[in-house]
Amino acid sequence: MTPHLVGYPRIGPNRELKWALEGRWSGKTSSDEFEGRIEQLKEDHLEEQRRLVGSATDDFFLYDQTLETAVMLGAVPSWAEDADPFVRVSNLARGTPDHEAWEMTKWFDTNYHYVVPELTDPATTLKPLPWRVPVDGTTWVILGPFSLVKLSRVAGDPVAIARSVGRALWELADTFTDVRLQLDEPSLGLELDDQDHAILEAAYSELPTTLRPLITVQFGSVDGTAAAWLADAGAVVQTVPERLAEQPWQGRDRLLVAVMDGRSVWADPYEPVAALLAELPEDTDVLVAPSTSLMFLPVTTAGEDLPAGFQFAREKAAALATWARALQEGGHPATPAPSVPEFPPIGDVEPRAPREERRAAQADLDLPPFPTTTTGSLPQTAEVRRLRVSLRRGEIDQHQYDDEIDRLITEAVRWQEEAGLDVLVHGEFERTDMVEFFGERMDGFLTTNNGWVNSYGSRCVRPPILAAPPSISEPMTVREWRVAQAATTKPVKGMLTGPVTIVNWSFRPPGVPDDRLFWAVAQPIAQEVAYLEQAGARVVQIDEPAVRERWPLPTADAERLRDVYSRGVRAALARVFAGPPRVQLHTHMCYGDFADIVPLWGDAGVDVASVEFSRSKDERYIRLFYDLFDDGHLAIGPGVFDVHSPHSPGEALMEERLRHFLGFMDPVDIWVNPD
Repeated sequence: MTPHLVGYPRIGPNRELKWALEGRWSGKTSSDEFEGRIEQLKEDHLEEQRRLVGSATDDFFLYDQTLETAVMLGAVPSWAEDADPFVRVSNLARGTPDHEAWEMTKWFDTNYHYVVPELTDPATTLKPLPWRVPVDGTTWVILGPFSLVKLSRVAGDPVAIARSVGRALWELADTFTDVRLQLDEPSLGLELDDQDHAILEAAYSELPTTLRPLITVQFGSVDGTAAAWLADAGAVVQTVPERLAEQPWQGRDRLLVAVMDGRSVWADPYEPVAALLAELPEDTDVLVAPSTSLMFLPVTTAGEDLPAGFQFAREKAAALATWARALQEGGHPATPAPSVPEFPPIGDVEPRAPREERRAAQADLDLPPFPTTTTGSLPQTAEVRRLRVSLRRGEIDQHQYDDEIDRLITEAVRWQEEAGLDVLVHGEFERTDMVEFFGERMDGFLTTNNGWVNSYGSRCVRPPILAAPPSISEPMTVREWRVAQAATTKPVKGMLTGPVTIVNWSFRPPGVPDDRLFWAVAQPIAQEVAYLEQAGARVVQIDEPAVRERWPLPTADAERLRDVYSRGVRAALARVFAGPPRVQLHTHMCYGDFADIVPLWGDAGVDVASVEFSRSKDERYIRLFYDLFDDGHLAIGPGVFDVHSPHSPGEALMEERLRHFLGFMDPVDIWVNPD
């Protein structure tokens, strides 16, 4: 019984990787200084794992595993080429002044984003990036050939490309001396069709039987046919204790078993796992592991004011080592976990007034054709961050802090007016994050000081912990909205995060179904909509970028899980988008495959939606949303540029994009906004 970490947070306990990346991008750090810093951070990353479990998994990617795997295989278009490998990666991830970045989308059902590679030709070699050179004595991680093809935009033959990627991998692995290979194959956990099996078999057709790589699945569960085929080829395929009695895993001399939930901050129960593993033959070599990389957790609970029983990555890893010893030698590790209270069932929802009645009631907003707005937050500048630090250190008091935030809001309103925008925002300068901000203001959530989790690149978030049904006793956003609205005669949007996104971007309590979680969080958000309306807000935006995120993956039990999820989403959206007709209710969605969840909006009384377009160039979702409602068309703002990229498409391209939508949308239904 040996502990094995599938992956570990690479961002660092104090976001060291974030600061290194941003220093390099800003030019404050030279190339040589950056390389030295990265070398040290990688060693720290490996050494912490050795200290916790006695071994190290090298998953130290700088921006994104999928992107960097493609770059190592040479899939770099000419516009992104550069002699510096880090610049090549950055060009593809962030774009250049002359070219838009590759598409970015959600990683399965998480809040992590990956960059979508564009594969056109078979690979010839796999050359590790400087920070990905294998280290002896570690497990070297790379995205497996099957998942790379499945997660990419493939212009050529996917079977031929998969075979070439596998061949390049095996040639590289043949040079390893004291390095174990781990292939992350998360796409294996989803339902596979005949084409998928062809890609899989091509990818692994030349796998050397002596290599015996670890194959992690992490999401869903690999089907028995694929598992048996891979195991017969020599791979060690991840499974769970409940499946050990099945044929594909019977009689195997080496197993990789997921015994802990790698995405939950609640402590895991030991006894059920011990009982199932006790049935294995004594001579079986078992690697016990978390279900996923621990990169989806903050680094440590140390220094946090949390009840006993919560575990972040460091604590999970230490517990895993304890479990491995107990499974080997006997014993019963204590596994205290916080109790989970009852969450209420879904209640009744009244439908909103019909769309034409709402449009008539909102006509006095007097908006021009093609009204312009932004999606809410304005830049969190160095000045904003200094203010936050000064408040935390006690250098200024809350009154002084609020005065400075009010000044920033008023200035932002002024320059939005000068730019000619039609519907303004207050900028959200007082918010560290669109979910954490509300978690801090609702009873029922626990928040942290340093519980950072990587979302993409250098972007990190601090997910709150949903520990009980939440509530509010006073407004959360009205004060800042009033400051902004007092500075202009134009409408200012009240800005809220929706209940589905809050739940999906929080750590959720174990054992509570989706529908009850969404409904519970919808209650205080609906109350806040009412507070804004009572204060005089005529436009309120309730952001829901994560409705698609936890949509149950296409696995064997997807139908049952999707029924629960759908019921909860419909009820929660109907509850919060239920304001009076005179209030124009907006939402915002970005970076995900929305096709499956568009019908879930059918009961929501939303008036306007801003939807990501410029990065994905995918109009399918916009067409689906536009034609969804029975009482008329939803007004939509297709994103005309990507705010994450230094590339500006220019007026001509933005106009071209808008004119494209005139091909199937009425002009009165088109808004103009960024992604």
